[in-house]
Amino acid sequence: MPGNDNLLYSWNYEDVKDRSPIWYMLALSAAIWIIIWWFLTRQYGMSIVIMLAVGFYYFLENNSEDSVSVGVTELGIRVQDNFYDYSKIGGFSLVYSWENAVFLRLAIKKRGISVLNIKVDNNIARDIRPILWNYVEENEKQEISLTEKIMHLLKL
Repeated sequence: MPGNDNLLYSWNYEDVKDRSPIWYMLALSAAIWIIIWWFLTRQYGMSIVIMLAVGFYYFLENNSEDSVSVGVTELGIRVQDNFYDYSKIGGFSLVYSWENAVFLRLAIKKRGISVLNIKVDNNIARDIRPILWNYVEENEKQEISLTEKIMHLLKL
């Protein structure tokens, strides 16, 4: 598998969402009320879209890994079973919330998903920055966006 040669740095992080049963009940109730509202207002297409989105989200959540492994090599970056060659990475930036590193954000030169956020902490950010400078250009230091803060607050 590509990306196992000359491992420079690696780490694992937990990607478990801590949601209570109440969260699921509220989310399902909101989705049902939106579906009913759109059905009553004769927006049948939107009702179907919401049902598909809820089903897709539930499928993705239940089939995702709880632990994610990341490896930085001389050829690229491996995240779980995916390998991103440095030639396909447009740049990287470390995203901070106040003074705490939250994400390593990779700008992928690919259609569709063009940004990949990988969880880091301050120690990992300090260690990988000099390694990545040798292979990829760093974009300016970024702060966590309002949308990302809201998503974290809603546990999405």
